Amino acid sequence: MARDRRVVGKCSQCQGDLACSYNHFENASEQIDSWEHRCLSCNVRETRAVRTPAGQTPETNPRQCPFCGRSGEPM
Repeated sequence: MARDRRVVGKCSQCQGDLACSYNHFENASEQIDSWEHRCLSCNVRETRAVRTPAGQTPETNPRQCPFCGRSGEPM
């Protein structure tokens, strides 16, 4: 699974750097897009993932972070 990680702001808990990570996995039967916001100092985190069966269209854009809105592209 490829990962795209970027610092996107400051943690609301400790003001440390907040990293946004995007992961993408795809095979013949499904696609999984996951997002994580994690503080690099205190490790507070939030995660979301979208699993889409092959041939179906997801209800939301799984390649847009639900926390900060940045776009991710499969690597």
